[in-house]
Amino acid sequence: MAAMVTGSSDVVGVDLRDLRCSGAWEEPETQRRSRELLEREGCAVMTEVVGEDALVEARRALEPALFRIAESLQEDQHLSEALKEEFGLVRAPPVGDGKTNVHFDEHESEEHAAMERLAESGRFAEVCSSYCGRDLTLYESGASITTPGGEGMEWHRDGQEGECTVLVSLRDVEGNQGELGVIPKSHAGAVADKAEDEEVAAGGEAERAAVWYAYEAGRPMVIDARTQHSVRDNTSETTRCILWYIYN
Repeated sequence: MAAMVTGSSDVVGVDLRDLRCSGAWEEPETQRRSRELLEREGCAVMTEVVGEDALVEARRALEPALFRIAESLQEDQHLSEALKEEFGLVRAPPVGDGKTNVHFDEHESEEHAAMERLAESGRFAEVCSSYCGRDLTLYESGASITTPGGEGMEWHRDGQEGECTVLVSLRDVEGNQGELGVIPKSHAGAVADKAEDEEVAAGGEAERAAVWYAYEAGRPMVIDARTQHSVRDNTSETTRCILWYIYN
């Protein structure tokens, strides 16, 4: 996920409960609520779009590879060419100390196909398209793997107007594994090439405005790509694996 620069935000009284959107995607109220949240807050937790069967299938298809990759990353953050070939990885760049983004080959990797099936089952493209008012398609996807003691990410944006990011975990994430932070309303009036806002980068405004989400299995956080977000360090003894999708 390409980091963009931060800006400022003016947020009062928003907590995680305010960002939840329940109900199956087929229900008109769910669609209305998701659009409302994304338009107003720039983010929404979709609590019922991924079914239990789809989640179980994704675990079966993805976790063996993710666990093997994570085990290797604990020994050496730079994956061997043999391991990349085994799991169809086209690249696996470190994005911080103990934090790596892995990208599966979209044509030959079984894991990439499994990620696409999860996204299709969860109607991720439809959620993003409904918000943006036009048909969006999957631009890029991958898995963010943070080993024990790995660092998080500073406040950043993923993209520009008309783009969305979907972040989902296959398992519940404990707070000390590294929560996802979002700043509601920070997408409004965002300027992609604006210089970094020192006040937000310093943590003062960001910490006051942020809502923190310890991922719940199969309950994705959907964000406008302009929404500022960050990740806390993994201070636990357990690796955190998050699947991410970018739509435009």
